[in-house]
Formats: sequence, C-alpha cells, structure tokens
Amino acid sequence: MQKVLRRSPSFLSAKQLNLMSPFTAALRCPHNLSSAAASSFRTDPSSCWKTTPHRAWLVSKENYYGAPFKASLSTCAANSNLQRISVAGHPDLLTIPGVGPRNLRKLVDKGFDGVAQLKQLYKDKFSGKSSEKMVEFLRSSVGIIHKNHAESITTFIKESVDEELKDGGVRPSQKKRITLCVEGNISVGKTTFLQRIANETLELRDIVEVVPEPIDKWQNIGADHFNILDAFYAKPERYAYTFQNYVFVTRVMQERESSGSVKPLRLMERSVFTDRMVFVRAVHEAKWMNEMEISIYDSWFDPVVSSLPGLIPDGFIYLRASPSTCHKRMMMRKRAEEGGVSLKYLQDLHEKHESWLFPLQTGNHGVLSVSNVPDDIDWSLHPKIKDQVFYLDGGHMHPSIQKIPALVLDCEPDIDFSKDIEAKREYASQVSEFFEFVKTKKEVSASKDGEDAAKGSQHQLLMPHNGNLWMPGTQPFPESALKSLGLTRSMSIMPQ
Repeated sequence: MQKVLRRSPSFLSAKQLNLMSPFTAALRCPHNLSSAAASSFRTDPSSCWKTTPHRAWLVSKENYYGAPFKASLSTCAANSNLQRISVAGHPDLLTIPGVGPRNLRKLVDKGFDGVAQLKQLYKDKFSGKSSEKMVEFLRSSVGIIHKNHAESITTFIKESVDEELKDGGVRPSQKKRITLCVEGNISVGKTTFLQRIANETLELRDIVEVVPEPIDKWQNIGADHFNILDAFYAKPERYAYTFQNYVFVTRVMQERESSGSVKPLRLMERSVFTDRMVFVRAVHEAKWMNEMEISIYDSWFDPVVSSLPGLIPDGFIYLRASPSTCHKRMMMRKRAEEGGVSLKYLQDLHEKHESWLFPLQTGNHGVLSVSNVPDDIDWSLHPKIKDQVFYLDGGHMHPSIQKIPALVLDCEPDIDFSKDIEAKREYASQVSEFFEFVKTKKEVSASKDGEDAAKGSQHQLLMPHNGNLWMPGTQPFPESALKSLGLTRSMSIMPQ
C-alpha cells in the first residue's frame, strides 16, 4: 500500500472513524468498515457524493482495495465532471461578482441561464426601484444566502443595464414605447383604475407598466420625514408654491426611474401638465400662489419640459366624474391629509380638467372631436371609442401637447371591479384600442418624418391672392392670426 497520510490507518480510533463520512472512512481504513457499510458503499457508491469532498486523501494500490472501490472513485469523478459541464454551460454567469459554483446552480435552477435573463429580470421588475428590492428577490426567491453576494450581483446587473442606456439615453424599444397619462380629479378612481384595470386584465397586464403618482415621496421627505402634502393642505397659502415645485421635481424623478422598462405601454398617474393646467392655476386663482411665484414657476417650466421629452406623453386618459361623486369617494377612503379638502375645491379642479380635456361641455372650441380632425391626418380609430377621443388643440394648450389625443372615460358609476368582471374588461378594451390608435399615429408620424428627411426638401410657402398664408396640403392660415403674430413666429408654428 502507498501511504500518503501523516498517520497510518492503524492508528485511527473507532471514534475518529465514526466522525468521518463513509467515503472518507473507506479511504483511510476500509478494513474497519462493517460488512453492511461496505455493502452499501459498493452497491451505491454515488451516495457518498453528498458528504465527500472532491479531492481524495489517499492514493491506493488497485490490488489492495479491489475493483468495487476503484469503480466508486470513477463514479464520483463522473459526478464532478457533470458539475464542470454544468458550469461550462453558463460561463457568462460566472463573470458576475458574487456568483460561484453554488450560486450558479441556484440561478440556473430558477431559470436564469445567462446574464441576459438577469438583465431582463431587472428591466421588467426592478428598474427604477431601490436596489434592495432585487437583493431581497435574489435572497428569498433564488436562495442566495449571503447578502453581499446578492448585492454584488444586483450592482453588476444594474450597471450593465445602465451602460446599455447610454446610447442617447433611449433604446430603440423605448422610442417605440407609448406613454399615456391618466388624469382626473382627486378621488375619481385613478389608483383603482391602474390597479384593477391595467394590472389585472388580459388585454393590458402583459403590455403595460404602471407608474403611480409619487405620493409617498411627498409624505416622507429627508431624514426628518417632512410631509409636504399635509403641510400644503394645512396651510395652502404658505406651502402652495413649495408643494407644486416639489411635485414637479418628483415627477421628473419618476419619469427617469421608469425609463428603463421595455414594455410597450407606460401608464403614468397624472403628468406635469396636470400641475400646470389644473393645480397651479387653481392655487394661483385662490391667491395661494402670488404673482412673483407664478412667474418663477413659468420661467423654469417651459425650458425644463422642452429639455426632457420623456415628460411629454403620447396621449391622455381622462377619468371623468362629477365633483360630488369624487367628494363622496374621498370621504370613504379617509386619507389623513385630505380631511380639509372641500367640495368647492373639487368643483374648481373639475372645471379646470373639463376646460382642458373635455371641451364640448365648456364651449372651448379650440379642441376638436377626433371624428372631425383635419383631412391631412389619416388615423384609424375603433368605433368603440370614436366618440370618446378628442384632439387637443387651441391657444390655451401648452405647445408641447398640441394635437395630442385624449380618451375620456365615464367614471361616474360606482363599480366594484373585483366583482363586475365584464365592466372591468370593457374599460380595459377601450384603453387597449386607444393604445393601438396612438401607436399607429406615432408610427405614421415617424414614417412621415423619415420620408421628409430622406427627400431633404422643405415645404414651399405660398401667399394666395386672398392674403392668407398657407402650405401645400394644409388649410389656409387665418389672416386674423397673422395680424397678431409676426411673420417669423407664424412660420415657426405652421404644421410640419
């Protein structure tokens, strides 16, 4: 026998042998094994694999241990080779800090065969959220034991995804993504709509990413956990500007946080235009924001919006209900900060929503029904929503949302979406049709822009005999508008 141990097997006590695994004991002193243990070892040599290191402590001569023992070593070696093959089949996972053979097996067992799958997981579930969310997932769902390993994996995947986004900040899939902002009065049912209809229906749940209003950011600011929402409702004349300023900042943050998703539809609860067209107007008219503050707000609103195209949606969804219905729902949900919100305030907000997004009831003829859109716009519109979509236009509209469509949904009835499945699906179907409508509009617009760029041509401006400025393929530009505008400005706002 070739001896490589520091001690001869004959010096090992029975107690020492009992503390060893069967395989180790067999290696060190096989003649001490009982007949039953030896039989088990010979008939199922692979059973030793669970408790035996991959390396042998003893090199023996074949004629001492016999063929069965040699076969057991071969079986264990084969198992080791299988493990190496498994590792070799997923080499890119091993490039991630925190992934060794043990964590590799756990990831593969959960269906993550490569870095690409982990990136997709991050994009779909954790992009824009705290890294701790993915760390918790890796530990609880995948089985990564050590937190530092889960943190290393999360950091690597996050940085890899961020690197992919450096190409202009927008990937091709994001350029095609549609963003719709869900608008409506306080307590009209926006949260219910997003949770029940967008997240729980077959028509939408697989294509939509829901971005709720960042109320939690308003209620918990800084180390001292300030609540600016509560401060505004308690002293609106003191905190109106501060609140609206911070609301805008959090919407910008939220847009950035949700920009990494690859789902084709993003539904955002309210927008910066809600703030400007509804809430800022309301607090200004109530004398809670003075002339200096409204001037400051306007001075940075336009340039910031112009520099952040992600803030400009492709369309709006207006959830419409009467102020009294909204007030009743507000009383039922009992949000602490809203205790002082009056029915009069809700009526004022309702009127501003109406004049912005539902003009037919307010006599604002600057907004056209989409059934009467100009002849040069060829959009397909499903009959189901034909009378519910409006084309935003007019002097009261912010320039960046001119000619953007809005879908109006009647939310006056009190519907229990957990029970009324048909009603829930009907709302989802209308949103789905509107999504397809807006997507077609965007694709046609992009195609037209591409053709114009390829031709390298400019529209020819002509001055007809009646004095109206016009361009081929468009309606004449009214003479009355030319009188109030300089020629340069008139040319700059002509349709392109």
